[in-house]
Amino acid sequence: MRSYFFSATVAVSLLPVFPNSSPAADNTFSFVYENTNEFFGSGDFDGDGHMDIVIVDKESGKYRLGYQTTDGALLWVDCRPGGIKGIAGFSTGSLLVKGHDGLALTSANDNQITLVDASSTSATGKPVTVPFTAALGPNTILAVDAGSAGTTGLLDLYVGSIYNSPDANLATLVRNDGAEFPKLAEASLPGPATHANRLSLKTGQPEAACFLITEDKGDTFRAEVVNSGKPVSIASLSGLPAAADYASGNFRGSPLREFLFYKPGQNSLLLRPVEEQTPGQLQLGNGATFDLGQPIRRVVTLTGGSRQKLFVIFGQGEKAAVFNFDGVKAPSSILALSATNELFTCAANVSDGFVVFTQPATGKFSNKYRVYKANGDSYASGAFGSLPSLADNDNITIPDIATRITANPAVMQESEMKLYTNTIPGTRVTYTMIPIPGGEFVMGSPDSEPGRKPDEGPQHKVKISPFWMERCEVTWNEYELFMYPDEEKRTRGTIPTDTAGDKLADAVTHPSKPYVEMSFGMGKDGFPAISMTQHAANKYCQWLSAKTGHFYRLPTEAEWEYACRAGTTTAYFFGDDASKLADYAWYEQNSDFKYQKVGRKKPNPWGLYDMCGNVVEWVLDQYDPEYYKQSSGGGALTDPWNKATKPYPHSVRGGSWDDEANLCRSAARRGSDRSWKMQDPQLPKSVWYFSDAQWVGFRMVRPLKVPTPEQMQKYWTSGTERD
Repeated sequence: MRSYFFSATVAVSLLPVFPNSSPAADNTFSFVYENTNEFFGSGDFDGDGHMDIVIVDKESGKYRLGYQTTDGALLWVDCRPGGIKGIAGFSTGSLLVKGHDGLALTSANDNQITLVDASSTSATGKPVTVPFTAALGPNTILAVDAGSAGTTGLLDLYVGSIYNSPDANLATLVRNDGAEFPKLAEASLPGPATHANRLSLKTGQPEAACFLITEDKGDTFRAEVVNSGKPVSIASLSGLPAAADYASGNFRGSPLREFLFYKPGQNSLLLRPVEEQTPGQLQLGNGATFDLGQPIRRVVTLTGGSRQKLFVIFGQGEKAAVFNFDGVKAPSSILALSATNELFTCAANVSDGFVVFTQPATGKFSNKYRVYKANGDSYASGAFGSLPSLADNDNITIPDIATRITANPAVMQESEMKLYTNTIPGTRVTYTMIPIPGGEFVMGSPDSEPGRKPDEGPQHKVKISPFWMERCEVTWNEYELFMYPDEEKRTRGTIPTDTAGDKLADAVTHPSKPYVEMSFGMGKDGFPAISMTQHAANKYCQWLSAKTGHFYRLPTEAEWEYACRAGTTTAYFFGDDASKLADYAWYEQNSDFKYQKVGRKKPNPWGLYDMCGNVVEWVLDQYDPEYYKQSSGGGALTDPWNKATKPYPHSVRGGSWDDEANLCRSAARRGSDRSWKMQDPQLPKSVWYFSDAQWVGFRMVRPLKVPTPEQMQKYWTSGTERD
């Protein structure tokens, strides 16, 4: 059914002919869509000939990549940083590596542009800052061919900016020379440019920079070719309503493109086809208006199959549908979709189908996907799953931290390992590391040990490589430097520091400010830090590694028990008599119902304090009550680590101030639980704190052998869930 939509004025202009320009393929597949919180785009990032998918979170600047494999499946990788926050503009194209699409991101408020190489499925590309000085407030960016792609294989940049004077809004064409990024041309705009895409109005003709301009009287669509080194307008359409959006395709099967304009929240689509009444003269012609019967939220062009189709999201995202559309007759629904407790956010093309993204009804970003494969003239539901978390993983800093660590003079031989006390740069806070010799021990407890639980057996031999372990549990004095970074930064003005280390450490994600006082009145100076999640403990180790140039991490469960036993085979490192525990540990019988200052009891034979009391300590391993059964019977294991494959539980070792004596034995094990943050006052619940686990802390180790950057990342992001 056709209906009135809005009036529009078409400005006609000639399409210039550039004999030296190379034909451009239809780029509908890599069209960039956006909603309030995200950009959705495509590109052949790994250069294998298959279009991949990228979702950019505007607030954080993080992006999630789904690499399309040869069989059409999607390989999603951990989120990666874009180098800036508050993303206002986004584009894809060959920008850094010939034959591989990359990302271009810009932030108006940060006044910055970054380019990111996304060619590797395993390594994170480091964002490259573009020295953009031609204008202020870049809010829109588009990868374009300004005449150099034929020789370099790389695209240039078309930038819209909004904070200039005397003309607030400017369009700037920038040469991508990989270094200076010189300005080629500049022109004023009547308003901010948004929704930019690189499209050819006719197959075989140069691609144009297509975008909407926001003006007081409404929005205007504009198309400009730029491959002469300057923008040349070839078509425009004024009279669009404010906050309009558009999609594009070749719905009639013609080499001439059609545009679909709509205002989110209204029911109608306005079709405006490109026309060529005489050769070389292209213009946006008159077209039809189609009423879809319900408020439109987003329109995506599906390119698979013999004819392009439309994917339309309705309302707030509760419903969606796929339509046959030939550019002449009204769209005809062939597949209706509905979401329960979720909202559709966008869709993207994959081989022989498309993928749909959803978010929780109360969420801010997409968290699930489902693939639909062509099935005759319709589609069948296929693979589905969760998108990678947007939780911080700091993977961009890890190679630089690793370089800093390996550049420092290092102890190479076990015989050279000595006890050392280190001062955290820029502070007066110290910590002491005890050398732990490599060796072999029997892990677990015998059947005859009083208080033994089934998860402590069977006993099995384990070989451990040498490492240092922190003499005491990490105290609030240490941890609050990481927990309150602004206060830590203020100390650097008067205390000697390491600027290079500070820069790297500042880039590591720090905890959010807690809503409550995290010692819960039990004391801070000299007391163990508590209630942090394993994620938080891992991030502290990464932060301290960046600050000091030494590699620190949590111990594995095997390393922890080896260090706790210190060569002993009894229930406790001091023997089997639990009545002597009070000399070595704070536990329920002597703790006065709270933790105590570290290092006040007797140490174990290797000089480690509070190993069997005060607070239980995070280790790296996934807790599995059957793990020892899987580990025994095949000879001595070397440095075992049960890597996490599910969110819960993770292992903690050692007893706490709130535990009975048998839980303080060297072999005692337990796992974390979601209930530890049952009463978490943070909304949403924090990825940093366990307010119901006021007896959980940690201590660090430093292995003699420095791992690779890839291994460091696995150690510092050892959990599969950040809470």
